[in-house]
Amino acid sequence: MAMRKAPVVQKQEIKFVTGQPAVLVNDTLVIADLHIGVEYGYYKSGIRIPSNTPGLLKAIKELIGLTGARNLIMLGDVKHKVPGSTKQELREIPEFLSELGRKTSIDIATGNHDTDLKNFLPENVRLHPSAGFAKDGFFFLHGHAWPDEKFLKADYVFVGHEHPQIEFRDKLGHRFYEQVWIRAELDRVKLAKKYKNLPSKLPELIMVPKFNRLSGGISMNYSMPEIEREHKNEQSGIGVLVRSARLRTAKVYMLDGTFLGELKDLF
Repeated sequence: MAMRKAPVVQKQEIKFVTGQPAVLVNDTLVIADLHIGVEYGYYKSGIRIPSNTPGLLKAIKELIGLTGARNLIMLGDVKHKVPGSTKQELREIPEFLSELGRKTSIDIATGNHDTDLKNFLPENVRLHPSAGFAKDGFFFLHGHAWPDEKFLKADYVFVGHEHPQIEFRDKLGHRFYEQVWIRAELDRVKLAKKYKNLPSKLPELIMVPKFNRLSGGISMNYSMPEIEREHKNEQSGIGVLVRSARLRTAKVYMLDGTFLGELKDLF
């Protein structure tokens, strides 16, 4: 009797790109929070900064070449101004995405800054709702809104929105900041208030750093009350899944791969 071959199970791989705020999920490059047009916000404050969009485009194209990625996922906040859009965004974003679309397929999870984005996207770019979307056993969303309950079937859920960083202080009181990756377990009790019939194993939450260094950050080694004072609502920071995570025991990694330990040890 002929033996039946065992089914081939695709190995799921997650690789943080060393030194970069990007992660490779199988053959998909994942980035978050480009905030194209943030320069206009500085201009309104009296600070003139030339457009960084060409630099962002160059960096992403280099990452695609370096990693061999065949797909690109952006976890929201592709644009910066909210509400509405600036002339810079209307001019630069379509060209930016069209150029990247020649290199790879593009999926975007709608972020809280992405008002009107659907009106000037190239046709080959897929825009998903703020509730996120599943792909190859993973789940992706911006993070400011509750995800579709389908995320509970994934092993990992990726969010942007937070711009996570760690604040360091030297002996003289000087402060400096480093972007970080954060991996956290979700809290079953908190999730049960929103979702019914939770699975026995919950997805792991991965917080993706901002890609545009000109945009601000949230120092995760502040206490939650301190963070909430600075970011008073979900639109300005600390999304619902992050609030539903066990942050004290979350694992923190710098972009160069250095493991800093659990978040509770960094206060």
